[in-house]
Amino acid sequence: MSKDQKVKHRRVPQAQYANFFQVGHNALEFVLDLGQFEPDSSSCRLHTRIVTGPVYAKVLAEMLQNSVRRFEVEHGEIRCTDDDLDPLEVVKRSITGFDRFGTLWRRCPPE
Repeated sequence: MSKDQKVKHRRVPQAQYANFFQVGHNALEFVLDLGQFEPDSSSCRLHTRIVTGPVYAKVLAEMLQNSVRRFEVEHGEIRCTDDDLDPLEVVKRSITGFDRFGTLWRRCPPE
Protein backbone atom coordinates (compact mmCIF):
# COMPACT_ATOMS: atom_id res chain seq x y z
CA MET A 1 0.00 0.00 0.00
CA SER A 2 1.43 3.39 -0.98
CA LYS A 3 1.64 6.43 1.29
CA ASP A 4 -1.21 8.12 -0.65
CA GLN A 5 -3.50 5.15 -0.11
CA LYS A 6 -2.86 5.21 3.65
CA VAL A 7 -3.87 8.87 3.83
CA LYS A 8 -7.16 8.13 2.05
CA HIS A 9 -8.10 5.56 4.70
CA ARG A 10 -7.56 7.82 7.70
CA ARG A 11 -10.66 8.64 9.68
CA VAL A 12 -11.85 12.26 9.55
CA PRO A 13 -11.97 13.69 13.09
CA GLN A 14 -15.37 14.53 14.54
CA ALA A 15 -16.18 18.25 14.34
CA GLN A 16 -16.87 20.07 17.61
CA TYR A 17 -18.33 23.58 17.80
CA ALA A 18 -16.39 25.92 20.09
CA ASN A 19 -17.38 29.40 21.24
CA PHE A 20 -15.37 29.31 24.48
CA PHE A 21 -11.57 29.31 24.63
CA GLN A 22 -9.00 29.39 27.41
CA VAL A 23 -5.26 29.53 26.81
CA GLY A 24 -2.57 28.98 29.39
CA HIS A 25 1.14 28.26 29.31
CA ASN A 26 4.13 27.25 31.35
CA ALA A 27 7.84 27.24 30.50
CA LEU A 28 7.50 24.28 28.13
CA GLU A 29 4.01 24.18 26.64
CA PHE A 30 0.78 25.95 25.79
CA VAL A 31 -2.58 24.54 26.86
CA LEU A 32 -5.71 25.40 24.86
CA ASP A 33 -9.11 24.43 26.29
CA LEU A 34 -12.05 24.57 23.91
CA GLY A 35 -15.70 24.31 24.80
CA GLN A 36 -19.22 25.45 24.25
CA PHE A 37 -20.74 28.23 26.34
CA GLU A 38 -24.36 27.58 27.22
CA PRO A 39 -26.15 30.92 27.73
CA ASP A 40 -29.20 29.36 29.45
CA SER A 41 -27.11 28.02 32.32
CA SER A 42 -24.22 30.53 32.11
CA SER A 43 -21.85 27.58 32.10
CA CYS A 44 -19.33 26.13 29.72
CA ARG A 45 -18.88 22.52 28.70
CA LEU A 46 -15.23 21.91 27.82
CA HIS A 47 -14.75 19.23 25.19
CA THR A 48 -11.16 19.48 23.94
CA ARG A 49 -7.74 20.18 25.41
CA ILE A 50 -4.79 20.75 23.10
CA VAL A 51 -1.28 20.80 24.54
CA THR A 52 1.57 21.94 22.29
CA GLY A 53 5.05 23.44 22.40
CA PRO A 54 5.78 27.16 22.11
CA VAL A 55 7.02 26.94 18.51
CA TYR A 56 3.86 25.13 17.38
CA ALA A 57 1.67 27.54 19.35
CA LYS A 58 3.29 30.44 17.48
CA VAL A 59 2.78 28.67 14.14
CA LEU A 60 -0.90 28.06 15.03
CA ALA A 61 -1.37 31.74 15.99
CA GLU A 62 0.14 32.88 12.69
CA MET A 63 -1.95 30.43 10.67
CA LEU A 64 -5.15 31.55 12.42
CA GLN A 65 -4.32 35.24 11.91
CA ASN A 66 -3.62 34.65 8.20
CA SER A 67 -6.88 32.74 7.87
CA VAL A 68 -8.85 35.57 9.52
CA ARG A 69 -7.24 38.08 7.14
CA ARG A 70 -8.19 35.97 4.09
CA PHE A 71 -11.73 35.54 5.42
CA GLU A 72 -12.12 39.32 5.83
CA VAL A 73 -10.82 39.94 2.31
CA GLU A 74 -13.43 37.53 0.93
CA HIS A 75 -16.38 38.30 3.23
CA GLY A 76 -15.77 41.69 4.84
CA GLU A 77 -14.59 42.75 8.25
CA ILE A 78 -15.53 40.59 11.23
CA ARG A 79 -17.16 42.95 13.71
CA CYS A 80 -16.93 42.13 17.42
CA THR A 81 -20.10 42.44 19.51
CA ASP A 82 -20.93 42.51 23.21
CA ASP A 83 -21.13 39.26 25.18
CA ASP A 84 -24.87 39.50 25.91
CA LEU A 85 -25.86 38.13 22.52
CA ASP A 86 -26.78 34.58 21.60
CA PRO A 87 -23.70 32.91 19.99
CA LEU A 88 -25.55 32.41 16.68
CA GLU A 89 -26.53 36.09 16.70
CA VAL A 90 -22.85 37.02 17.22
CA VAL A 91 -21.91 34.98 14.15
CA LYS A 92 -24.75 36.46 12.11
CA ARG A 93 -23.79 40.02 13.00
CA SER A 94 -20.08 39.45 12.45
CA ILE A 95 -20.39 38.26 8.85
CA THR A 96 -21.25 40.85 6.24
CA GLY A 97 -24.09 39.56 4.08
CA PHE A 98 -25.09 36.75 6.47
CA ASP A 99 -28.78 37.36 5.71
CA ARG A 100 -28.07 36.78 2.02
CA PHE A 101 -26.28 33.48 2.84
CA GLY A 102 -29.24 32.40 4.98
CA THR A 103 -31.67 33.12 2.14
CA LEU A 104 -29.54 31.13 -0.30
CA TRP A 105 -29.28 28.23 2.15
CA ARG A 106 -33.05 28.11 2.65
CA ARG A 107 -33.46 27.82 -1.12
CA CYS A 108 -30.72 25.17 -1.50
CA PRO A 109 -30.13 23.38 1.83
CA PRO A 110 -27.06 21.13 2.03
CA GLU A 111 -27.61 17.50 1.12
